[in-house]
Amino acid sequence: MGLALIFLAFLSLPFGAYAFFSNQLNGTPAATTPLVLWVFVFGAQFTFTGIFSLGATFFFVWAVYVSLFVLMVKGPWYNLVRALRRVATDGTLAIYSSGALTWSFVFPVILLLAVYIDNLLTTAGVPVGSLSTVDARYAFWLNAYAPLVEEVGFRVTIIGFVAVIIAYRVGGGWGSLRALWHPSRTLGSLKVESWKQEGIYAAAVLSAAIFGVQHVIGGWGIGKLLSAFVVGLAFGIVYFTHGLPVAVMLHWGFDYFEYSLFYFDQVRGLPAMTSEFTSLSSLQYAEFYADTLVYIIAFALLALSLYMIGKAVIERRRASRATVVVQPQQA
Repeated sequence: MGLALIFLAFLSLPFGAYAFFSNQLNGTPAATTPLVLWVFVFGAQFTFTGIFSLGATFFFVWAVYVSLFVLMVKGPWYNLVRALRRVATDGTLAIYSSGALTWSFVFPVILLLAVYIDNLLTTAGVPVGSLSTVDARYAFWLNAYAPLVEEVGFRVTIIGFVAVIIAYRVGGGWGSLRALWHPSRTLGSLKVESWKQEGIYAAAVLSAAIFGVQHVIGGWGIGKLLSAFVVGLAFGIVYFTHGLPVAVMLHWGFDYFEYSLFYFDQVRGLPAMTSEFTSLSSLQYAEFYADTLVYIIAFALLALSLYMIGKAVIERRRASRATVVVQPQQA
């Protein structure tokens, strides 16, 4: 299932590009310029007027995602093919060592967790909000642009900056800057015990908190603060452990991946899907297959986790009974 999700993610790259530049997609023309852009530095937003068109900036970030997808498949320790060959012998270590396999398992869980939190808050009457999809092309552009600039602005300039300082203090020199790309790997090469670095934990929490606040400032409801914080914390952890390519692609999964299939179905002339799992007509939607894989993987991992926890509890009880010492009788 993980491989199927990775393959569908790969297909979403050309599908999304086709949908964005299609004349069937309504909204702002791709040739529109000038364009107001923004970046984040240490979580603070800075806006400026870009000189390139909507279509040109989309193509640029799209090309970056293609490159990051390749890097994710190739590393950070095992490439996807090697990881698959080593699963039988290395188990979870092989999965952890592959950026693509890690993405395929983490993304569904975090996505459904975020959806559950948002639905729970909405039911409780706490506004979460949503992005407008009236201007389809611009909405898609936003979802393509955001993952890259937000991961750099919230993860690299906060968590990565702290990792660079730690690396430099232990003698990393200019090589400390590599921590911006892959913090844990850089610190590990310097014999730094990352799990003992309180500054990394503080940076991850701070990054997630600012990420949540910026979503509310950006127009989401107050309820989005919680799910954005949880998701941002997950992005930060993945950034630290697996590096920038996997973190960006994890964020990309929430935005570009999901919306690329939605708009791909739209430009194919399909109406919005309303009965995802109750009608055979859903089989013609690309979006249906992505959502199905996400649900299957997430619930399979949940079932596996519950099984492992239950097994550990049973084994611990058996071990405690086996260690009961029978006192010898005194003569």
